Amino acid sequence: MPKPLTQFLRRIEVNRDTDTDVNAYVNKDTRPLPPSRRNYGPWSFVGLWMVTGSFNVGGWTTGSSVISLGLNVWQSMLAIVIAHTFVGFVCIAGGHPGAKWHIGFPYWMKQVWGTWGYLFPMTVRVFLSFVWTSTNTWYGGQCLKVFLTCLWPSYANLSTELANGTMNTGDFTAFILFIFSCLPLMWFSPEKYRKPFLLASTIVGTTVFALLIWSIKLAGGGGALLADVSGVSGIKPAKGGALGWAFVAAVMANIGGIATHMFSQSDYTRYARKPGDQVLAQLVMVPLGTIMVACVGIVCTSCAAQLYPEVDRLLWQPYAFLDAVRRYEDNSGARAGVAFASLAFIFSQYGMVVASNAVVAGIDLAALLPRWFTIRRGGYFTIAFAFIMQPWQLYNSATNFLTVVGSFNVFLGPFMGIMFADYFLIRKCTMKLTDLFDESPTTLYWYTRGWNWRAAIAWTMGVWPLMPGLVQRGMAPTEFWPGWTRLYQLSWFLGCIVSGSVYLLLDRFWPLLGKTCVDDVDFFGTFGDVDVLPGVEVGLAGALGERVRTRGSTEKDLEAHSYPVEQ
Repeated sequence: MPKPLTQFLRRIEVNRDTDTDVNAYVNKDTRPLPPSRRNYGPWSFVGLWMVTGSFNVGGWTTGSSVISLGLNVWQSMLAIVIAHTFVGFVCIAGGHPGAKWHIGFPYWMKQVWGTWGYLFPMTVRVFLSFVWTSTNTWYGGQCLKVFLTCLWPSYANLSTELANGTMNTGDFTAFILFIFSCLPLMWFSPEKYRKPFLLASTIVGTTVFALLIWSIKLAGGGGALLADVSGVSGIKPAKGGALGWAFVAAVMANIGGIATHMFSQSDYTRYARKPGDQVLAQLVMVPLGTIMVACVGIVCTSCAAQLYPEVDRLLWQPYAFLDAVRRYEDNSGARAGVAFASLAFIFSQYGMVVASNAVVAGIDLAALLPRWFTIRRGGYFTIAFAFIMQPWQLYNSATNFLTVVGSFNVFLGPFMGIMFADYFLIRKCTMKLTDLFDESPTTLYWYTRGWNWRAAIAWTMGVWPLMPGLVQRGMAPTEFWPGWTRLYQLSWFLGCIVSGSVYLLLDRFWPLLGKTCVDDVDFFGTFGDVDVLPGVEVGLAGALGERVRTRGSTEKDLEAHSYPVEQ
């Protein structure tokens, strides 16, 4: 490695925590959180989910985009209710390790996939963070564009086309301004987001229902879309067997839209004061928030179709809806209302970009490269990556939107089936924290050369039946491939069940070692008032969970209690 690069890497190294004798590189953001940093109570999770899970641009578009599958309004609403009620339970399950053991998602993956095998699911997770961060910065930029146009109508004149017509100079300028406005927010640690969550959720929640009331009053009812979906949208309604499969696809698309959030719940639930603080908030707000906002989005889109027939497409994005109000109402009162509403959605997009994606990616990058990344650095890196992802190319229509988010089901369903089978059924909700931070071949989670081959096989078995359907959806979305298309429409459930079942079967014949082993000492000061217990040294745990981690232990003692390594 060139000397200048070596010197640069040394200069940017993160301070290592030296009060824990583990051989992994640990910094303040990667270790199990002490009580002093755990300040999220039930209402904190309510605010978190309102901003990052539902009361935002993505939540608004959920129901409207499902209509593109051929469902009417009431069928779309039912699909949303079913999907997000289920999602609430999955989120509680996904957040359990973080709430109980106060570790981030990456270290749960170490337990499941192995000391080095966890790099695979983490690479997928970081990539998805990049996709969602870039997408939500684009949404935020669009909201900012509406806000700036309300303040300075001449801003609309920035209309020179860029990127083959997928955006113009006004879009790109607002996109850059929104990204820069996110940067100061990344400076704060996640435990300081509680009050901003509650403030933003209150503002955007009030705005959403104000828009609903205004739209219904002005349109004199629920609008044209509620009365005649096909006549307004131009989409042929699904009937018979096609209707049933369209409904299934709508449920899967709704799960896909929030699958990334479900996947890494532990990154935020680890800030819970106690394990139960996440339960009620997620069980209630996950389905209720999304159901309310999605239904409001449908009704407002329906009203806009009646109020503004000049527009040749459905205004399913809230910023498009607000911009239409600004243009066609064309009075100072409407501009003021639109400015306030767009500002509220800007606040919600701060939550989506910073809290839901950039911070989570920062947590993941800090775990992957703790020597050089903290949460803050990882967040900045993720936001900067939005330019490379080019979000203006990702989302051009409702159909493309569903194609992208639906594809996440193919990969994340199998991941989550393995996670739940390993943690809840095999290990009975136990973890050995010290071995998660041990990178030697003697750790409990070394498996075979650092990889849990059972997880790799189970994941592959869950993914491969879904891949042809994914290819068809991406390359020929109007075609139907017998069998493969149907499997794809069941992607999350099918992948989750198949991979989880295969993993359990493999464990049946090739059992994991030390399944329910836990530490008998609070080495990281995670569960009490003491930040760190001194005098703890890297040791090796016995297959029955015996600890020999005192400074007086000899090499012979440690060798006698070490785990056998899989061959």
